[in-house]
Amino acid sequence: MPSSEPARLLIVERQPVITPDVRSRIGRESGFAIVGRVSSAVEATRLVRDQPVDLVIVETTLPEPGAVELARFFRVRYPAIVVALVTRAASQVELFEAARVGAHVYLRASTDPDVFVATLRRALAGEFPIDEEGVRFPAVAARILASFRSAPVAAEPASTLDAAAPADGEPLGPLFVKLSPREIEILDQVARGNSNKLIARKLGISDQTVKNHVSAILRKLEVNDRTEAVVYALRNGWIRIDTPV
Repeated sequence: MPSSEPARLLIVERQPVITPDVRSRIGRESGFAIVGRVSSAVEATRLVRDQPVDLVIVETTLPEPGAVELARFFRVRYPAIVVALVTRAASQVELFEAARVGAHVYLRASTDPDVFVATLRRALAGEFPIDEEGVRFPAVAARILASFRSAPVAAEPASTLDAAAPADGEPLGPLFVKLSPREIEILDQVARGNSNKLIARKLGISDQTVKNHVSAILRKLEVNDRTEAVVYALRNGWIRIDTPV
């Protein structure tokens, strides 16, 4: 999307969740153009087949197949679309589900309008503000890690929304993993909070080898530090038990 063009926004809500102040703030933004408002996940999948969309705001109480399933559908079928989930009552359970399926944003409906819009802009710029929410709750991060150990994204059942996908869409499958098995193993250890020295001892390699692997991981993922690397891997489902013991 050229930076000079407004972001094409789709709103999906069964009942008004986005506050009047936020609606007004979005309406005043030249950087956003609302291209549709629908009340169900199925309607949303039908609209995006014919109408280009850059950003979709989804309220979390949608009826089945629901907001989480819709976010997962977009993550796999239309990965360029930014997905923002909006909730009246934030919970760690909802946050976990949103992060697990790859949503970019998880916002409370009561969020200050300026912050709300700024967060959407950050997501459109390629950031994942939801990661910041996740790291605030260690239990959520730990649950995400455990989820990907026992049930990787690729092993999930086919989406109930797949019937609404374009006939020539890409088949559901594992997301591309940029890291080698050894790098995933080391990143897994980093996610557990282990230092380079402890990782080296556990894996029977030198401290310098661990440092070299960590540097390679940061370079491949184009992130600045270990925390960003872990969040990135958790979000994409790359950390899982798929390496030799």
